[in-house]
Amino acid sequence: MGKQVIFVGGKRFIIRTEESEAYMKKVVERVDTKLKSIIASNPLIDKESAAILASLDYCDEEYKIRERLEEIKEQIKDYLEETEELHKEIKDLETKNMELQAALERYNKIADPKDTIPKDDIKNKEEKTVKGKKVLATGKIENKTPTVIDGAIQQSLFHMEEI
Repeated sequence: MGKQVIFVGGKRFIIRTEESEAYMKKVVERVDTKLKSIIASNPLIDKESAAILASLDYCDEEYKIRERLEEIKEQIKDYLEETEELHKEIKDLETKNMELQAALERYNKIADPKDTIPKDDIKNKEEKTVKGKKVLATGKIENKTPTVIDGAIQQSLFHMEEI
């Protein structure tokens, strides 16, 4: 801990501090400026009263800064909790995605290759889209019962294959 000589409000002080001289010079200038400002705004005030008012002003400022700091800490804590929840949600979605991909692969393995007609073997093919899926009308007429698609009855005259 070093000794430093400072002048505040025209008075000489010897202080012990671990702070650098440059830092203490900034602090002293700020306090001295505050004292001069208080005295300038009320020329009848003595230096002791000005020093007390300056101290009150700085204490008020410090408390407000500490309150704001606590608010920011709480906000950061909330953000961290939200981030943790979002990471959990992402993991859950990734797990669900992997499960759906595995189910799709199982479905594709189960699908019977005999149910599809090679594109080269299809004559008079006509592509259509039903419920977002491409289908081929192969030209083979079938006698099937009507099917319901999107609430409408559809009689299929052609065997349709998904492509």
